[in-house]
Amino acid sequence: MRYAFLDEEAKKEIRRAILKAIAIPGYIVSFASREMPVARGWGTGGLQVTLSLINEKDILKVIDQGCDGSVNAVNIRNFINSVTNVETTTSTKEATIIQTRHRVPELELNENQTLVFQVPMPDILETVEPNTAKAKIMHANADYSKLWVLLYEDTSLYGDSRISNRYPVIVNKRYAMDPSPIPKYDTLKLNNCKALQLFGAGREKKIYAIPPYTKVKPLKFEDREFNIENFEGKVCEKCGSSNSFIDEVYDDEGKVHYYCNDTDFCDCNLKEGEE
Repeated sequence: MRYAFLDEEAKKEIRRAILKAIAIPGYIVSFASREMPVARGWGTGGLQVTLSLINEKDILKVIDQGCDGSVNAVNIRNFINSVTNVETTTSTKEATIIQTRHRVPELELNENQTLVFQVPMPDILETVEPNTAKAKIMHANADYSKLWVLLYEDTSLYGDSRISNRYPVIVNKRYAMDPSPIPKYDTLKLNNCKALQLFGAGREKKIYAIPPYTKVKPLKFEDREFNIENFEGKVCEKCGSSNSFIDEVYDDEGKVHYYCNDTDFCDCNLKEGEE
């Protein structure tokens, strides 16, 4: 069997697309998305990016909405391990490649790490311009007036944007980019991140990137603050953290419980408490 499932020509082609994406931060690059042993829409873009980069020395972590133990995360991690034999981990600190769906880890990433996002819809302009040809021209001209109008309408009607995830960002003062369906809480973590951030959309055949230490700003009017999810007064019942993204869980009696969304962050807090 070939190392890392993909043939060498496929990996070269994906790496060339990644290099172009890194050279032009936020720019969407097309690539020839291959058939994978999971259905498109289930992480095939992130999977192909990871498989084209991974080598024997890497340590892999896969999370789905902050959790290492979800079905999607476990199956992707087991598949990559079966075709590469690389070491896997649930520790954010130990991992060199982290493939993620819909979250950025709570712990700050470092320069030796690569964060690979699974992306369902790669172009942020899709929300305001369904014609892809026109959207390309708008990107070329940095014409994001329709996004600004959307923000203006929300702000004038509701006082703030109604966008809860996939919040549009401007990368390196040039391209408007879809940060994938991460919550607004994670949007600010993209800015000046030490790790390389890669975004793969298998169904849409697109790759884009944010190189380390790149300026990323949420699209926002100058006189308006960028508001994130508010967890004031909510504490994780497992580790006691009050400074993480919190999940709301209802038990059989309808009682609400709060837990850290990032399971590794929660486990690390518990370990520190025991020591």
